[in-house]
Amino acid sequence: MKLEEVEALKQELLNKKSSMSQEDIKKREEAFDTLYIYESTSFDNDEFTYEDVEFLLEDHSREFPDKKRNRRKAIINNYHALQMIHRLTSKKIAFDEEIVKDLHQTLVDGIINGGVYRSRDLFILGAKHVPPSYLKIYKKMDDYFERLKSSDLKGLERAAYAHLQFLKIYPFVDANGRLARLLLNYELELQDYLPISISKELQDDYFDAIDEYKINKKIQPFIDFLVKIEIKRIKEYIKGE
Repeated sequence: MKLEEVEALKQELLNKKSSMSQEDIKKREEAFDTLYIYESTSFDNDEFTYEDVEFLLEDHSREFPDKKRNRRKAIINNYHALQMIHRLTSKKIAFDEEIVKDLHQTLVDGIINGGVYRSRDLFILGAKHVPPSYLKIYKKMDDYFERLKSSDLKGLERAAYAHLQFLKIYPFVDANGRLARLLLNYELELQDYLPISISKELQDDYFDAIDEYKINKKIQPFIDFLVKIEIKRIKEYIKGE
């Protein structure tokens, strides 16, 4: 029933957008982008505020004298990667391995070497799931992209799979979480949904739903989580909030 509600709301959203000026749409997109960059980047650290992000995105040449250089780079890089997604989805270009590696390179530019799958095993502190050996990554990523080509994987299930399976493989040394959230929004935008941002208040539910997939192979809890956020987001957009 909730999925049907999302689909009905998506049509309302498309109708709403068709009656809006491009300037108004752009303003709303920019406001969302700032919030998204703040909330997604702060998953990894919270040593900056929303106002810091707003300040930096207004002028990328600005410095954070009281913060580490990589904090500033992570914010700017995340912004550039998000803009790349907006451009690609506006042309209805589905992501593939090359695009994923380009997005990763953009995310970690000036911080670490990007766009290259990890060459060592990882153990994530506090995580309930251990990522697969680096020796299996190429095969698992091949299978991942092949599954995304399947015609039976559609809608929010497709977006959920794109996000969850990437996190389960954890193919890069760093920035997997940020990239997975970008891929989630890539799929949402590609299918004419609204991109979403995950607030601190929702992070526990978010991680619980991810663990259900990683550990118990259940995708539905994350779809349910996604449905709630998407419904709220579309309703607020339509109301102009």
